[in-house]
Amino acid sequence: MENRDQGAAQNHACASCKQQRRKCDETCEMAPYFPASRYSEFQNAHKIFGVSNIQKIMAMAAPDRRQAAAESILTEGNARKNYPVHGCLGIIRGLNAQIQGLERELHIMKQHLELCKEKEELDGKKNQSKEEDLQHDQSDGLNFPSQILPDLARL
Repeated sequence: MENRDQGAAQNHACASCKQQRRKCDETCEMAPYFPASRYSEFQNAHKIFGVSNIQKIMAMAAPDRRQAAAESILTEGNARKNYPVHGCLGIIRGLNAQIQGLERELHIMKQHLELCKEKEELDGKKNQSKEEDLQHDQSDGLNFPSQILPDLARL
């Protein structure tokens, strides 16, 4: 039974062979990169590039870069399905616009923070100056309310 299940799994055509309605065997060069489980994604890429162009792209890619090429092909196909006019470029431009907007917001927040720090420092200096003035007045003996109030208590 276990051998039969393994044989059934091997009989599944890769996405490329399934699209071309041909039998997929062990020598299929597309099977490792476009498994049957990603058939719908391959269909999106097929609509953009066509199977023969996908095969040419994969053949031109260095063996160690073929997985990245396959992912790029599938990603562009999915992006074109969701964003038919600009595809990946539209997504990239949208993300760049978000980044620029957030960088502007960050810059404004940093400016606001600096202003708050400066205001806090000025308030601290004013409070310190007021405390020094009060201490100076008390040391001069010019603290009138404390001298007047005891006189009023005697009356």
